[in-house]
Amino acid sequence: MTAELTKIADEMAGLLGFFVDSRMSGLILPSEHSSTFVALALEAKSMIEEQLGPANSYSLNLIHAVNSGAGGFVDGPSYASVDETSKVIRAAVRTIERKRVRPPALPPGSTPYVDPARIIALQAIGKGPWDFTRLVELCREINVTAANRCHMSTAMLLRTILNHVPPVFGFNAFAEVANNYGGAKSQKSFKASMQRLEGSLRNIADMHLHSPIRAREDVPTAVQVDFAADLDVLLGEIIRTAGVQTA
Repeated sequence: MTAELTKIADEMAGLLGFFVDSRMSGLILPSEHSSTFVALALEAKSMIEEQLGPANSYSLNLIHAVNSGAGGFVDGPSYASVDETSKVIRAAVRTIERKRVRPPALPPGSTPYVDPARIIALQAIGKGPWDFTRLVELCREINVTAANRCHMSTAMLLRTILNHVPPVFGFNAFAEVANNYGGAKSQKSFKASMQRLEGSLRNIADMHLHSPIRAREDVPTAVQVDFAADLDVLLGEIIRTAGVQTA
């Protein structure tokens, strides 16, 4: 989402080069580019409200910036209006990114399942072959489910991470990561943690995902889904290797 908004801001900034001096009215934006500006502004407003809510200050300032031009949405924007609108969108992007960095609110006294430092480190990884946006969101949601004692959901999210990350290590399935990453004799401690995730965690998650209803049921406890240490080892290796690739 933030990448799309940044692209819109870039496109708006690019429109500044299309302004022409009309002598009578000063700098004006030709109608074909003016219509592009309107479409971009409306698209950005919708995306910002999706992330920050309909009453956010950026949407209000965006509309004000558009309408402060010579004609606003009707007769075309001024040079200053286009420039300001682009900058408002960039400011909204920074706010959305800061909001994502902040860990979700947890009940008082609870310990995050995923250390917030890991989430911040994943978000800080620069451009590379992998987009970690979904992994970051999975980690954030695990913190919410674990803190609110949604233990089946925690197990399912953990299993999703196992299915999501193998390409980072050059494999298609997590079983290959657990058995082959680093060679047969190296990184034995890492392998032990990954094999616990592949074996015990996957079995527990599959049990809760695929069990049909029974005459008597049992629900998991926090102890049953406590793979936080092994998950931390996995995330640490992802951050380490991705940092090497993008350095």
